Amino acid sequence: MIMALDYALFENHLTSDPTDYMAVTTNGTSLNQEDLVKLMLVRGSTLTETDILAVLKMEREVVCEEAAKGNNITTPLFNLGLSVKGVFNGADDSYDPTRHTVRLNLTAGSELREVASLVKLQKVKSGKVRPVIEQFVDVSLGSVNEQLSSGGLARLRGSYLKYDPADPEQGIFFIDASNIETRVTVVSLNKPGELHFLVPQLPPGEYQVEVRTIIFGHKSATAGRLDAVLSRV
Repeated sequence: MIMALDYALFENHLTSDPTDYMAVTTNGTSLNQEDLVKLMLVRGSTLTETDILAVLKMEREVVCEEAAKGNNITTPLFNLGLSVKGVFNGADDSYDPTRHTVRLNLTAGSELREVASLVKLQKVKSGKVRPVIEQFVDVSLGSVNEQLSSGGLARLRGSYLKYDPADPEQGIFFIDASNIETRVTVVSLNKPGELHFLVPQLPPGEYQVEVRTIIFGHKSATAGRLDAVLSRV
């Protein structure tokens, strides 16, 4: 468990004011489902790892089935509601998947919201520089930090994003729920504050986007990930 959330201040390239700085966390780690199960077992659960994984799988199946029925779901960890995005041409118009999309609206549940007030912050020096992604913009959908279209134009905005496209260890990567990575190959703008590119051909699902680059003065690549899950439509 992180005793304190370390943060450093860096110039905010999303604004024109050179005195604007933003906080970047430096010591957070990513945990997957297996990591969480291991932490449960450390607490002395009488359930086995297989038991816990089976229960969690059943919970996911039930949540997905009920969401597919259009039901809202409220739990201590998250709240899920559905809405329809898109413009309808008059009262007689109907849902058209080429013009409309079903949006999953996720917010933190009551217990998870309380965590923010419990986090202890600690300011550190800005030596551990990493890419910071503030926005993912899907140009064709007009979506920000929500959806992506396979093969469509997209933009990333943030700080320290520029990378060497000739180095396969660097770049823009889309990571699916199974941790399968797909690297972007077509980039039209490669600047520290903004990247323009074509989204690779991706199957439907949920993805995280990550930029890996070697910051000036460093020898190895560091990664920065958008703090949002993107749905491929």
